[in-house]
Amino acid sequence: MPLSFKLLKLTTNIYQVVTEIIKNIESAFLALRGNEDDFPIGKNYINTYEDLKLKFDTQVHPEIKTKILEIEEDGYYNDHGVDHIKMVILRATWLLNALEITFDKNSDGYYISPFELFILLMAIQLHDAGHLIASREEHAAKGKELLAKFDSGKVLSAAERKHIGDIAKAHGGKKDPIGKLPIEENLSHQKIRPQLLASILRLADELAEDKTRASNFLLDIGKIKETSIIFHLYSASLESIVLSGGELKLDFYIHDEVLLKKYSIKDKDDKYLIDEIYDRTFKTFTESLYCSRFLPEKARINCVKVSIHILKSDDDDELKNISYELKETGYPYVSNKNIYDLCESLKDDQSNIDGEYIKNFIENNLNHESI
Repeated sequence: MPLSFKLLKLTTNIYQVVTEIIKNIESAFLALRGNEDDFPIGKNYINTYEDLKLKFDTQVHPEIKTKILEIEEDGYYNDHGVDHIKMVILRATWLLNALEITFDKNSDGYYISPFELFILLMAIQLHDAGHLIASREEHAAKGKELLAKFDSGKVLSAAERKHIGDIAKAHGGKKDPIGKLPIEENLSHQKIRPQLLASILRLADELAEDKTRASNFLLDIGKIKETSIIFHLYSASLESIVLSGGELKLDFYIHDEVLLKKYSIKDKDDKYLIDEIYDRTFKTFTESLYCSRFLPEKARINCVKVSIHILKSDDDDELKNISYELKETGYPYVSNKNIYDLCESLKDDQSNIDGEYIKNFIENNLNHESI
């Protein structure tokens, strides 16, 4: 269902209601130029966003990418540059698309104020910036500190920087960071909903993970740090992400040769790529459940469906397909469960279809007809 909103345009002093199709919330925000009365009085927030975005694109995001390359030895680092920001914006568009958002309080749909959209877009720009001054574990908490230094000209008010920083900070952490935010807050004489905006950002960031985020060329030439290979392989194998009707569909395509070995991970046991996919899709499921607490029903993800297509390396024929669904069953408590508890399809009699199982399967079928 296409995302639409009501845009008020001034023509010879008469407001007309125009319906437009939105493919990107950033483009939709910029299209509000000329409707500054919808924002807090006294500031052109569209110009402000464009000016700050330009600084982020030229001074912050490229530096984050450079910084990530410097600390790649720790592992688990992929693209955090401009392209990642664009992907998070697109995924946020998906979530808002499900709500059929509107910028007109009097029209059908879920109302999002232009000012709230400004706050969300600024938080998206900021959310990974803490990597410049902090470790991976601490980067979410450091974004606010960096924004205060970055906005040296005080283009934003202290209150605006605080709430943008708090929403960006909530994209990480397991101690209920979104729940600690207020449901509503008054800012610059307008109402914003920090929990809603933070849940959209956090879930959009979780879904901004596919083949475009992997360093595919460096993978091909073997120039990625050993402890980072498995994480780039995960991204490279994620071919498609589709969100529809409360269901998230993930399709992975993987050549059999990369499933035959375990990969090193810093300070952890070596791991098969299949097991990493299980763990990451389980994390996506739990993140979806968590963020859905703060989202309207239409935007909630209740089920994650995964298909893993294992292809023969010599001719791309499908050797095996592993499919499973992650959804709540019974009493809603998953923290003491693993993916095998939730997905019977990942069991073969008494054996789990894990990385070791798949390795043995491939080795036993190297000269077997494709299925």
